[in-house]
Amino acid sequence: MGRITSFGVFLIASLVFIFSGKLPAAELSTGGTIYVPIYRTFYHGYSSSKDAYGLTVTACLRNTDPKQAVAISAIDHHDSNGKLVKKFVVEPITLKPWSSTEVSILSGGTEDYGANLIVRWKSDQPANPPLVEVMMMGHVLNRGVSFLTQGIEIKE
Repeated sequence: MGRITSFGVFLIASLVFIFSGKLPAAELSTGGTIYVPIYRTFYHGYSSSKDAYGLTVTACLRNTDPKQAVAISAIDHHDSNGKLVKKFVVEPITLKPWSSTEVSILSGGTEDYGANLIVRWKSDQPANPPLVEVMMMGHVLNRGVSFLTQGIEIKE
């Protein structure tokens, strides 16, 4: 059985994006919860062994509304088992229209492969929900790896 090369993965991901169709229009809301998958570890195999490497995570929160400010009331980091690791918001963070903020999680151990961020937001008036994207970066030997994930709005 053949191996999928990094170009093959890029090609498949590109085709999925191209043929996935139009994204649904955002519904205005006065608040919500966004689930964002993050990966703290990536694995690299050498013949019969598999080594784990830590990733540095940078979450960027963007206010996508042209008129309304939104307040980020929580950015909570949970580990692979769902346990709360860290709360990043002590006081609500106000994002003016079109503005953004970021949170960084430095690479640590390699045991937290399937972590997540839970982002809660509010607005005084109906607004577009914030966009939450996370970039993960790491390296092994002389090769770097980086990729993005996006949050999805969930009901609690």
